[in-house]
Amino acid sequence: MSVYLPAKRPLSVTLILGGVILFGVWNVSKALLLIQNRPLLDPLAIRPAPLWQAVWALAWAVLFFGAAWLLRRRRPSAQIIIPLLLFLFGLYTIGLRLIFSPLPFATQGGLVITLFFAVVVILSFWGLRRAGRRHYFVERGD
Repeated sequence: MSVYLPAKRPLSVTLILGGVILFGVWNVSKALLLIQNRPLLDPLAIRPAPLWQAVWALAWAVLFFGAAWLLRRRRPSAQIIIPLLLFLFGLYTIGLRLIFSPLPFATQGGLVITLFFAVVVILSFWGLRRAGRRHYFVERGD
């Protein structure tokens, strides 16, 4: 019988894990919908092209699922990678709206989206780095 008993996953880490998986699922479903509806979207001359949006969505999905895997495996690097990944995804989302949308940023809910990503990044950083969660992330030789 093993003497090693793994630490129970804290609630904040579980919530962050679920959120990262949801971001991955969101991007997979976005890519599938863009690919499925591509014949309808191509004549509209949407920028960036739906195919490129689908490729980027799949890339983000792979990154989010990889981050979830790191968090599930208790890798200490997940404490930095997940907030950074969420920050970069927020910049990507906001940047697409700023660059390619003909509407003003405030009209399309830009402030709400910016606030959402700011809160998500801050809470993920806090939830993974707070002192009560350090016991969960330990270097193991497995």
